[in-house]
Amino acid sequence: MTIREHPLAWRWTDSHHAVLSEDALAQMEPIEQRELHDLFERSLRLHGPDSLSPQQFATIVRRRADVSAEVGTGWLREQQPDLGVRVFVCWQRDTALRTTWEIVTAHWSDFCYPSSDDVLVWPESEDWALLYHHEEEFQFGRRVEG
Repeated sequence: MTIREHPLAWRWTDSHHAVLSEDALAQMEPIEQRELHDLFERSLRLHGPDSLSPQQFATIVRRRADVSAEVGTGWLREQQPDLGVRVFVCWQRDTALRTTWEIVTAHWSDFCYPSSDDVLVWPESEDWALLYHHEEEFQFGRRVEG
């Protein structure tokens, strides 16, 4: 599957929503069906129904997400300044992709829709995670050490 075949491709390719550059789209890799179950199970360890798991994260910082794109991008990049890190982005059991933190933070409002989306973003290391809650809240957690 290509990014243009992803179930949420309209968010990044339709002029009624957003049209990301070809460079940005090339850095977005859909998760194949055979990987989705395991990835979703990993995501369930990191969060509960409405928040990141306090058992998994030593610190959880919350911030309203009903802010301008610029303010949101700045806050996200303050939490995790390494823009090159590869991350998973998971919406539901059957909807996820891999990309870079730079792409997610630059276009966060195209990944996180208010009133409909709960989105979890995390690196392979699981050292941290970002949860966007559909009631327009960011939660950024840093992993429990040890």
